[in-house]
Amino acid sequence: MAEFREHMQPLTQCQRVITHGGDQPNVIPKMASIWWYFRGSTAAAAQQVFERAKKIAEGAALMTNTTFTVEVQSAVWPVRGNETLAMLAQSEMERLGAPLWNAEEESLARALQQKAGVNITGLASHVRPMKGPATQRPAANDAGDVSWKVPMAKIYFPSNIPGISYHHWTAGVALATSIAHKGALAGANVIANCVLECFSNPDLVARAKETFATEIAGAPWSSLLPPDQKPPLALNRATMDRFRPAMRERYLKVRPRFIQSDSAGGEHEIG
Repeated sequence: MAEFREHMQPLTQCQRVITHGGDQPNVIPKMASIWWYFRGSTAAAAQQVFERAKKIAEGAALMTNTTFTVEVQSAVWPVRGNETLAMLAQSEMERLGAPLWNAEEESLARALQQKAGVNITGLASHVRPMKGPATQRPAANDAGDVSWKVPMAKIYFPSNIPGISYHHWTAGVALATSIAHKGALAGANVIANCVLECFSNPDLVARAKETFATEIAGAPWSSLLPPDQKPPLALNRATMDRFRPAMRERYLKVRPRFIQSDSAGGEHEIG
């Protein structure tokens, strides 16, 4: 696979971790295993690189006089967005605006950004303008499959500190603070208002269906999972069983109080 990387399309990604490489440095293991993620700009591109990877595994097995098996843990389509619903969500975000942050929240955000070595911008204070048309985005969940069956829009709400990588430990700092709570409420308000608008405006729903039909024309959805796929219920169970006791000691003992500042300078509890 390392040699094949040079021949992949620019938007194709392959990521892997060796889950079992043996028990002794000087002994060839009886069994070894590796876990791969294959991502592509389209479902067809992801499927193509997966099929090529299986051919490479077959060739490696022939060279070493071994056998191999393939177990699919998950297979999902890339996420796409519907233009009509995206415009609706954007209008609701602009109407409701960004949360009002207090000095303590801003101080925490700037301190963490400084420690992480990213741009010190503080918390999001305005709604970004919508750009488009958006390209499909590979994801590690099944939201993409939904987006190819019905019109769907995906929004991002300010529940974390800008510039912090979501796969880094620093992304967990804000989650038990009022930053996450305010951001989640802002996102929930946008979603709720979008749903109400869809319920009360049949013409909007009709337009969403029309643009959706145009957007997916020529690309009918079909599951990428094997017919006999079973959910990987034991995945990461051993890791979670190991760390959950230590995590439990860090759980909040007292329910947090979240204070919302208003435009008049007053404060009131939310939640």
